Amino acid sequence: MVTRRLRVGLLGAGTSLVLLGACGLPSGGQAQRVAPADVPYGLLETSPSVTAATAPNSSPGSSSPGTVYLVDDAQLLVPLTVQVDDATLLPLVQSLLNRLAVGPTDRERARGLLTDLGPGASLTVRSIRDGTAYIEVQAAVQAPSPGRLPIAIGQVVLTATSVVGVDRVSFVLSDGTTASVPAPPAGDSTATPLTAPDYASLLAPGQPPPAGTEPLPASTDPAATPSATPTPPTS
Repeated sequence: MVTRRLRVGLLGAGTSLVLLGACGLPSGGQAQRVAPADVPYGLLETSPSVTAATAPNSSPGSSSPGTVYLVDDAQLLVPLTVQVDDATLLPLVQSLLNRLAVGPTDRERARGLLTDLGPGASLTVRSIRDGTAYIEVQAAVQAPSPGRLPIAIGQVVLTATSVVGVDRVSFVLSDGTTASVPAPPAGDSTATPLTAPDYASLLAPGQPPPAGTEPLPASTDPAATPSATPTPPTS
């Protein structure tokens, strides 16, 4: 998997503390090893992972770093490095969007990172053609407020374009027609594909500028692009 590793960051919404039950050394004063089977559920787990189709030349179970974008308390975009399964282009982008839609872990929340995507948001890569990813965003249970919607869209655009091979994002409806979304900096509605440099002014301080993109192809009509909805992983 090849990604543009431009930045490091995390997803979150507020600060979360995990309160564990009181624990200590046994009366003998010596530490005792606890069997994994006796550890409460979830305490040995790492951050949420995302399953994607494995690339033909990758080893089963191999993974590589990717980038998703969260938001800090100043409503600026922050990149986060996450591990995703090695995959070909479309499943790889889908894996990163799945990770973005999951939201922040407790540890990420404790760092003050959040997401402006509403809970339950669904992000689906319909196709990728000539460097343009066509992404359908289905409404969340609680949609972002109008003031935060441009940042939420930016999270999707920057996450998708962090992958080499995706230069821009066009948002589409379920029937494949192009959707208008609020674009930076003023939130004006646009149906034009959005790129990473469009969000340069909304990056948190200290982040490298987004990479440049290739010129927009002459035709970016999603209707001319075969649907490529990712296949669910098999057990």
